[in-house]
Amino acid sequence: MAQGRERDEGPHSAGGASLSVRWVQGFPKQNVHFVNDNTICYPCGNYVIFINIETKKKTVLQCSNGIVGVMATNIPCEVVAFSDRKLKPLIYVYSFPGLTRRTKLKGNILLDYTLLSFSYCGTYLASYSSLPEFELALWNWESSIILCKKSQPGMDVNQMSFNPMNWRQLCLSSPSTVSVWTIERSNQEHCFRARSVKLPLEDGSFFNETDVVFPQSLPKDLIYGPVLPLSAIAGLVGKEAETFRPKDDLYPLLHPTMHCWTPTSDLYIGCEEGHLLMINGDTLQVTVLNKIEEESPLEDRRNFISPVTLVYQKEGVLASGIDGFVYSFIIKDRSYMIEDFLEIERPVEHMTFSPNYTVLLIQTDKGSVYIYTFGKEPTLNKVLDACDGKFQAIDFITPGTQYFMTLTYSGEICVWWLEDCACVSKIYLNTLATVLACCPSSLSAAVGTEDGSVYFISVYDKESPQVVHKAFLSESSVQHVV
Repeated sequence: MAQGRERDEGPHSAGGASLSVRWVQGFPKQNVHFVNDNTICYPCGNYVIFINIETKKKTVLQCSNGIVGVMATNIPCEVVAFSDRKLKPLIYVYSFPGLTRRTKLKGNILLDYTLLSFSYCGTYLASYSSLPEFELALWNWESSIILCKKSQPGMDVNQMSFNPMNWRQLCLSSPSTVSVWTIERSNQEHCFRARSVKLPLEDGSFFNETDVVFPQSLPKDLIYGPVLPLSAIAGLVGKEAETFRPKDDLYPLLHPTMHCWTPTSDLYIGCEEGHLLMINGDTLQVTVLNKIEEESPLEDRRNFISPVTLVYQKEGVLASGIDGFVYSFIIKDRSYMIEDFLEIERPVEHMTFSPNYTVLLIQTDKGSVYIYTFGKEPTLNKVLDACDGKFQAIDFITPGTQYFMTLTYSGEICVWWLEDCACVSKIYLNTLATVLACCPSSLSAAVGTEDGSVYFISVYDKESPQVVHKAFLSESSVQHVV
């Protein structure tokens, strides 16, 4: 496994000897990205892991300043950007496959970056930070300078993306708001102009602005004078009058979950309530698309779909919910029809196409990664099989052998090959586990659990470990076995 590192900032040994990383095993907790047609990458601890989806070869890039924060990739330039997680974090930009550092971006952020996004053309990078700044910044990453920035106090954003057809447009969405930001430029000066999308009500209808500004019960005869806005009745002036809403007048709006751009610079928005919206990228006019019901009753799982992730495809979008299915939304005019596309064993949290649009990457909530290849005979391959939960313990099976075992808190035991960390076998205890210890002489292992039991596992056959005995020791959890 190849490795890259920031040599100029890493620690140096006094005696000349140094340790090198042979491989890194970890599973994605953030979105997986394509860096070119054949390579995906994701952050894992102090590393960024690259996997060739054809050869399964891994390459790692180490962040010498600690844990890797958020990351993004620029496919045309074949670069990857990631932040570190420390006080006053930095953003690093590396080239691929050389893994050489192109630049280091230093802003005025105090705690952490939460989102990074490259434009599809040019050398622009957008970043968004968490509290206390809640700052959106536009960088020229080649020149290492901030072109413009704007703070939004208290505004958390969970998705940010450039318009693929126009780098001067950004969409920022959260569970309560969707906004489109335009980057305006005069010579070398840049500035942001933000416009908020007026979301429909929870039932998909639009409210009347007059009903919000004026009293709901209007007099039929206006002989006694004009009808005053509610803010005037309350005696408010200035900005307070413009934003005033009575406490009793609550209009719950739709809650966006995910957005994606179209080739016509429009936006599709998936909502928690199951609605699918289309937003005109220029006017921000919102259209609630109508779902076409089939003649035969739909299955229960298709009656209500709250999209977790959306990707644009020809004639519509691919969407996934929490039921482990990927659906194809065929959109025509202002209506759409739902068709089953693919079934995955776990809820799907992220999907993205390869740069050449021949491969669809599917990432589950557990961190497993599948590759769906389009063609005359489509195929679904598992590139990364994630373990169920965090690693709780690790031990060698026998000193001098090429195998070791890991234990997760959920009770999953894996046997791994030491050379390249390939998973040889798995066994599930279906109980919460606490500790693992291997017995070199008998090729067995003991696992302690939360319920006070100890499982004895034979690993004589590395490819088929078996539970040979179970003993109950106490009513409290087992914290140590020898």
